[in-house]
Amino acid sequence: MLKVFIFVFLAASLTAQQPAIRADANSSGEGEIKALIVKFADLIVRADWDEYASYLAPDYQHTRDNGHVEGKGEALTSLRDVKRKIIVMEMEPSDATFRLYGDTAIANVELTVSVRESGQVKTRRIRQTDVLIKRDGQWSLVAEQDTVIGK
Repeated sequence: MLKVFIFVFLAASLTAQQPAIRADANSSGEGEIKALIVKFADLIVRADWDEYASYLAPDYQHTRDNGHVEGKGEALTSLRDVKRKIIVMEMEPSDATFRLYGDTAIANVELTVSVRESGQVKTRRIRQTDVLIKRDGQWSLVAEQDTVIGK
């Protein structure tokens, strides 16, 4: 009983001390992030992996829709593989939300993606969450997670 009381007391006091964290009202920052998300889609479609790599933080992590987590090196190796089985032909962003917390941004975007996979063109809807940080005036992608919507 005493343990439960201590836990409840600590939880209540920690919660009371923490101010509510809210996204910053920053329409110009949101515009920057929106433009970057569109640019990332364009770079992927054009397979411009060198420029795309310039936006990935050194400790970038990508969680694929199958749960596999890859770092920057593995992600770029996979993207640059000339024997790739999936080629992205088009990425159309929609239903996007952007939140900024100082020099950190979170983008949640639905994408309609057309790919050529094993000789067939397929279209998928993906929900993607990106986490970006701004250092020295430059936004970098530090984390990304994809979820396929439906099948």
